[in-house]
Parts: sequence; C-alpha cells; structure tokens
Amino acid sequence: MVIYQRRYVAMHRAYTQRLLAAQEEERAWVAREVHDDALQRIALIRNDCEAIRGSAPSMTAEQQGKLGGVGQELSDLTEFLREIARRLHPSAIDQAGLPAALAGLPGELERGYGLAVESRIPDGPIPMERERALAIYRIAQEALRNVATHAGVGIATLECRRTAGGLELIVTDPGQGFDPGTERRTRGLGLTGMRERAHLAGGTLSIASRPGGGTTVRATFPDRQVAAG
Repeated sequence: MVIYQRRYVAMHRAYTQRLLAAQEEERAWVAREVHDDALQRIALIRNDCEAIRGSAPSMTAEQQGKLGGVGQELSDLTEFLREIARRLHPSAIDQAGLPAALAGLPGELERGYGLAVESRIPDGPIPMERERALAIYRIAQEALRNVATHAGVGIATLECRRTAGGLELIVTDPGQGFDPGTERRTRGLGLTGMRERAHLAGGTLSIASRPGGGTTVRATFPDRQVAAG
C-alpha cells in the first residue's frame, strides 16, 4: 500500500508538472502571436491612416477628425494587447530576472483591477532556475488577483525576501477574509493551483485568513542545497 501511494503521488506530480508546462507553453505561444502578428498588423493600419491624412488635403474637418479617432483607437488597442501579452508571458523573468518581473505586478494590478499594491522586493538579482522563478511569479500574480476579486478592498502588500535558508513570498490584504475550511466551495481552484506550483517548485504554501480579518498567503522556497541536505 505504501509503495502504491508513493507511485500515485509521483504520477500525480508528474502529470501536474506536464499540465503546468503545457499551460505556460500555450501562454507563451499566444503572447508571441499577439506581439509578432496582431501588433504588427495594427502598426501597419496606423501607418496607412497617417498616410491617408497626409495625402488627402481635401478631406473635411469631420473626416479628419474621424480618421484621427481611428488612429487613437488603434493606439489604445495596441496598449491593451501589449498588456495582455505581458500578463500571458512575463518576459521580464528571462530578460531581467524574478525581482524585475515581480516589480511589474503592482502596475499590472493597478491597470487591470484598480488595486494599489505596496511592494517590497530585493534590489539585487535572485539566482534560480527559470521554472522556479516562473512558479513564484505565478503564485504572486494569482494571490494578488484573488485580493482584487474577492477581498473587497483596494490595497494589498507584496513582499519577497531572502531568508537564511531560501526565499519567502508574502501577499497580505486587510480585506474581508474567508474561512479556509470552505475554500473549496469558493475559490478552491486558484488556491489549489498556487499550492501545486509551490510544491512543484520545491516549496510550501500556507494561507492564514478569517472572516473580517484579512488574508495572508505565504510561500516558502528553501535553497535547493539546503533542501537536499
């Protein structure tokens, strides 16, 4: 029975790893298509609009105004699609590392949900493999989205700090809180996903909350060498 349980846990972990990897691959593909195809097409349309405005002096003021409005709509659409691409695939992790990617989350939550996030993130680099950095980023992202959609407040705190044995990620809010015992009936899928990501990245995740008392999500990731020892 013990051997069977261990095999089942190993199979479940392997399946979850493949599922999360497939999700990230799909997100990266969509982000690339948005950036390389959709945004390029919009840029061409904007250039055509500008060319028409410059080569058609006989246009009425109303026509000029409408064409200018089309150009503004295209500019707004460009920014909207860029934001989607950033959310789908945090390229900052590859380009500048985990701290830079986490530092971009407050702006994303402010633009998307109106949530003001106070962040405390290390200035220097945090060396780690990309898969682990991506897991930590996704946990922070999901925790902040939970605040924006469930907590009933407009503020939250994101903290990432080094510890003697590794790294700790903490997301807190002073919101309405919830009973962790009923999480499966309310927001269980998101919390389960965060726990799975933490576990697969070699860490643990805990949630402290009570109705009316806010919520704290804490994810701890020991150094690989410490964990192995």
